Amino acid sequence: MTAGSILLGAALLIVVVLFVARPLLTAEPKTKSNASERQQLNQQKELLLAEIHSLDFDHETGNVPQDVYEFQRSQLMHEAANVLKRLDELAGDADEALRREIEAAVAHRRHQTAHASNGQGSYCHNCGKPLDADDRFCANCGQAVRAVQPTV
Repeated sequence: MTAGSILLGAALLIVVVLFVARPLLTAEPKTKSNASERQQLNQQKELLLAEIHSLDFDHETGNVPQDVYEFQRSQLMHEAANVLKRLDELAGDADEALRREIEAAVAHRRHQTAHASNGQGSYCHNCGKPLDADDRFCANCGQAVRAVQPTV
């Protein structure tokens, strides 16, 4: 073997080792995304539900005394309620952001339609099909065409 092939092999080995070790060397971000938190909460909810079912089954078969059953079930129900509250909060935040995004898209589309039609309605308000300027009824659904009031 020549010195060049040994150096090339060593360089290749170093690159492979660095590539394989990269996930171990990079730090994970400390903030978790909303979706991953929702996934974790859903997993926790499923685990709590399985524990409650298991506890109910053990109580019905006589493996768990009544006082222990009531105490453990109340704790599990309390934990599950907290998880569900947190899931509702996350869904509310996501719903509000989605609602704002949809409203902005609708406003933008209305603005585009108003400018494209010079104040005349160019789409049916019922089915969304294009209309001619002199149409009184939609050719697709038969809905009477509403006059579009110019926006001020």
